[in-house]
Amino acid sequence: MKHRFLKGLALVLFLPLNGLAQSLLADTLTPVMNHSPRWVVKFAPLALFDVDNTVEFGVERLLGSRRSGGRHSGGRHSIQAEFGYGWRAINLYPNRREEYEGFEVWRGRAEWRRYSGRYRSYRRPHFATAPIGRYFAVETFFKQVTVLQNTSVGRECVDGTCAFFERGTFPMFRTVWGVHCKVGRQFVLTMPGENRLLLDFYMGLGFRSVTPYRFTNSTNEDVVRPSGIGFWTNQQGGLRPSGTLGIKLGYVL
Repeated sequence: MKHRFLKGLALVLFLPLNGLAQSLLADTLTPVMNHSPRWVVKFAPLALFDVDNTVEFGVERLLGSRRSGGRHSGGRHSIQAEFGYGWRAINLYPNRREEYEGFEVWRGRAEWRRYSGRYRSYRRPHFATAPIGRYFAVETFFKQVTVLQNTSVGRECVDGTCAFFERGTFPMFRTVWGVHCKVGRQFVLTMPGENRLLLDFYMGLGFRSVTPYRFTNSTNEDVVRPSGIGFWTNQQGGLRPSGTLGIKLGYVL
């Protein structure tokens, strides 16, 4: 008797909720707005946990327009730009905060994306209007890290041989350029009502070009004596494979 009562209660609760979810399904695909979506303002929370962590914001601009159901809606293409800045006090890794002074990170991204117009939910395909649904994107990015490091610097160097080494604290910087091809999907997080809060999930592969650490305002072939911490040595540079995986929180305007 007890089991029959629990089954009946579950059925009574499930049917209205299932019906409500189905009725709200269309509302989860396109924000309820007086005009078609044009902008999405974004925040990248995972950038705070990067080794070179930054506070990073971005904006996505939808391009073009098309007529759907007797009214205009956004096109399938968009461009996106992001900028991030990080400093020593917000770095989560003790060795960065303790060993290096003047630690700063600048990061920028520019992206083109195309939405597929398909959105699968409840095991059924639906047509979605950008910025909702699956997409393919090409991203270029830039990063520069600057730091004050107490190290040994080679002076009067010729072909890698230095006359002497000078010990001191010197400003250095390192730059990274790269490109990724990405696939992702943008979801609506809020319902019902004005569904403007989005979750952007993506992953991709590409290449990045890393320059060795260089001294600011240096005029000769200075050489950094390795400090013993792998990613801070001057010897690591060149072209290498690169991957990206992350999420962003967005708000539609």
